[in-house]
Amino acid sequence: MIVIYLLPVIGLANLVDEHRRLYPLLAILTLGIVSIGGLWRMCAAAIKRLSDSEQPAFDATKAVHQTAAFLMLLGCLNFFMNLMIRDLASDGANVAILPSDAMLELFGTGALHLLAAILGVGWVLRRRLSEVCNRLCLRMPTLREAGIGIAAGVGLGIFSTVVIAIWEQSVPAEVFQQQTESAQLYFEAITATLSGGLLLAIIPAVSEEIFYRGALQPVFGLWLTSIFFTLMHWQYGLTPAILILFVVSLGFSWLRLRYHTSVAIIAHAVFNFLPYLTGA
Repeated sequence: MIVIYLLPVIGLANLVDEHRRLYPLLAILTLGIVSIGGLWRMCAAAIKRLSDSEQPAFDATKAVHQTAAFLMLLGCLNFFMNLMIRDLASDGANVAILPSDAMLELFGTGALHLLAAILGVGWVLRRRLSEVCNRLCLRMPTLREAGIGIAAGVGLGIFSTVVIAIWEQSVPAEVFQQQTESAQLYFEAITATLSGGLLLAIIPAVSEEIFYRGALQPVFGLWLTSIFFTLMHWQYGLTPAILILFVVSLGFSWLRLRYHTSVAIIAHAVFNFLPYLTGA
């Protein structure tokens, strides 16, 4: 259902900047929030203060930027709603996840991220495919860049492993199991085979990095993009896992800033595949 709303709104926002007569329709679809100019000027000021390492392109007068910020706010609201729903519905036990359901979610989420990214930067509506790739900062990595991506993925994986070990030793065993069981069930449902492990490594790495680091980071900056990336992984709940994920996201964001999105994709894929290799 979210696709029926999300993708048309993104496409319309791109058209509005070229055809302002469509702005009232966009305002209706976004409950009038994109029309609150003062809100977006405040947003632009906050982004500027948070972004001392780069110069985000957020423009408070552009409909596509207003809409992106609005949808990010909806995503953050969804994070807290999911937490409340999960707490209310929880009976203390997680239900086993079928591999077919986990795989469907993996492909569906990946497709949504990719479509949102390429439509958000104006594919077909404002830009040709080559221009979209340039806007998303996608390019063929050199051997050196590929090596940096691999090393970064391994380093972030070691960091994650160490922090998880400290976390496990810091809380009772039953608490740790409860906090990690949902993510573990999803991981096990997909990684029963090598092909599943590869898909879990590659699909989120490609789709999420293109969406978060390629499409959003140049507009909203490193910090806000990483916060949003972390909150969209609501399945980890309010546990130390989201702090780990935030630091890892900052690592991917730095790679995008220092090099390009393709290096961040490599690091993300390596990071995702390491637990399969180590049996974690």
